[in-house]
Amino acid sequence: MTRRFFPAKTRSEGASRAAWRHGRLLLSLLICLLGAAPLRADPARILDLLRIEPLFEILQRESLIYGDDLAAEILDSAEDPRWRAEVGALHAPERLLPPFRAEFTAHLPQASQGAIEDWLSSDLGHKIVNLELSAREAMLEADVEDAAIARAEAADAAGDPRLGAVRALIAAGDLIEANVVGAMNANLAFYRAMAEGGGFPYELTEADMIFEVAAQEPEIRADVGAWIEGYMFLALGPLSEAELAQATDFFASAPGRALIAAQFAGFDRVYVQSSAELGAALARRLRGQKL
Repeated sequence: MTRRFFPAKTRSEGASRAAWRHGRLLLSLLICLLGAAPLRADPARILDLLRIEPLFEILQRESLIYGDDLAAEILDSAEDPRWRAEVGALHAPERLLPPFRAEFTAHLPQASQGAIEDWLSSDLGHKIVNLELSAREAMLEADVEDAAIARAEAADAAGDPRLGAVRALIAAGDLIEANVVGAMNANLAFYRAMAEGGGFPYELTEADMIFEVAAQEPEIRADVGAWIEGYMFLALGPLSEAELAQATDFFASAPGRALIAAQFAGFDRVYVQSSAELGAALARRLRGQKL
């Protein structure tokens, strides 16, 4: 599998293809365990313990890779420093972190914060956060990404019980469904911005765009599932069976689901925003090429 995760082709053969990458970016740093609650908890402290700023730096680098793909496939420009700078600016952490923080804080129940912060302050909590960040950064390289996905596929064929444990954790957190929904929301925002900016060679109605996004769902689901399994199998490889079981228990718990929901709410907001901005920027570029 290549690093280019485009959804199904639409009638524009490329210009209307928004990457599910935006959706998949909703995944990071969701592994937490339940513990005794500290006396005071703070969403800002929780985000610091999740190392959210380094994560957003990695997400910006992912956006640059996708921007390069767009330039090569749609703008017919293998190297475009101005376009790359624009994509990087749209995904700059200083732009996306404030709305993410606001949305995360608004959706995180106060009753769950103590248990979450206590775990993230523990040795195992630090270990898991660092493992996920390291895997995410490593998978910026196409060969690492491909190898991680292939390794999970090989584990599936061999009936590896550790993959079964990772899948149980993914299911407990409902990670695939949430990522698919997020990807489709981001793609629809991309289409709307492209249409409004005159980026398509034909008129698209709202119904047309919804139909296009709905038609992409099977391919998005397959790509999301393969990527998440590869990523999680790589990131969680060093954990013991007991640690994996503890993580799965937390995903199924009320605090664990509350944390996941708050993170997806934050990522949904910023990637709908950045997808729309990327679609508008691409439409401007395409209009400029026609002049």
